[in-house]
Amino acid sequence: MLDHKLGRDLWRVKGQGLAIVLVIALGVMMLVMMDGLVNSLEETRRTYYERYRLAQIFAPLKRAPRQLLDVLAAMPEIAALEGRINGGALISLPGQAVPVRAQAVSLPEFREPALNAVYLAAGRQLDATRPDEILLLQGFADAHGLRPGDELSATMHGSRRRFTIVGLAQAPEFLYTTAPGELVPDDARFAVMWMNERALEAAFDLDGAFNEVLVAPARGASEQALIDRLDQLLAAYGGTGAYGLEDQLSNRFIVEEIEGLQVSSRTVPPVFLAVAAFLLYIVTSRMVQAERDQIGLLKSFGRTGLEVGLHYFKFTLIIAVGGALLGCGLGMLAGRSLSGFYQEFYKFPFLLFRVDPAAFVTGFTVSVLSASAGACWYCDGCLRWRRRKPCGRRRHRISATP
Repeated sequence: MLDHKLGRDLWRVKGQGLAIVLVIALGVMMLVMMDGLVNSLEETRRTYYERYRLAQIFAPLKRAPRQLLDVLAAMPEIAALEGRINGGALISLPGQAVPVRAQAVSLPEFREPALNAVYLAAGRQLDATRPDEILLLQGFADAHGLRPGDELSATMHGSRRRFTIVGLAQAPEFLYTTAPGELVPDDARFAVMWMNERALEAAFDLDGAFNEVLVAPARGASEQALIDRLDQLLAAYGGTGAYGLEDQLSNRFIVEEIEGLQVSSRTVPPVFLAVAAFLLYIVTSRMVQAERDQIGLLKSFGRTGLEVGLHYFKFTLIIAVGGALLGCGLGMLAGRSLSGFYQEFYKFPFLLFRVDPAAFVTGFTVSVLSASAGACWYCDGCLRWRRRKPCGRRRHRISATP
């Protein structure tokens, strides 16, 4: 009998119930979506960094001979290192009066780099016998419609050169690319070029030398102590100060984005769930007030206070469960949609949206508990009927004839 009444009650307040379901669904959706994005970004970042051996320490300098790398490699605190050339360039494009700023990075000629490898998205790798070949950052190439086989002109160290694009590449150190002095990324305004080491040595007059050291610390080594040691060794070669991965620009942006999502996942969903709990409190209290005579009649026919209380608890439980299930589904859809946006914004070559099953359990449990708390907050004295012993709160008193 009470279940039949429950169905009629739900139909009678279907508009209010649907609104509360949507509020709960939005809260659970935000929780599931943000949890999935945090897990996906962290896992993808970690995998990308490990697969392409991103350095943990960057040490720029003015000029140092290649023999210094042997000295650094002998240090027990260093597990792997790579010396490379890194410099600025200006790219001239047809139809543009202002050159585009670019960063030129060297690659070893006959081997894979020990650190900071590149992901080849299209085309082929560089040919060591051809100094005029380059790999171009894929985002910049897509923004200007450049493809492997095209040519472009670039000015480096006061000399203008013409290069052939043989491949489009991405790299973990360039997840977030901005032109110097800017914070907002613009693929059309900044480029990265990878060139053969000897070709870049000749372009920057660094024959037999390098101007940046990439370091991976050994297991158990203190990163800060190693940075201080590198600063001492490289000071004589114009070292400008080594820094860790946490201070690398691209990594800094992605880490702060993940931390922002974590903060939002802890603050935004509770707001929606608190609003849903308040709405359920209002709906349940009004329903109980309107059905005082029915509650008294049910008591007179032998229904216990627990049975009547469970009847109203089922009402809130159905709304909460419906909102939680809807929110889990919407969270998956929204997370998958946003993962594609992050992949384009942060230049991940791959990004799989993955939600921890604990997020579904947490979202479902929290939504049900918050909705139940909102309904049960209403004085349980309203569900009691005893002759001459009404609830202590005046607005909750029940007057019913047995």
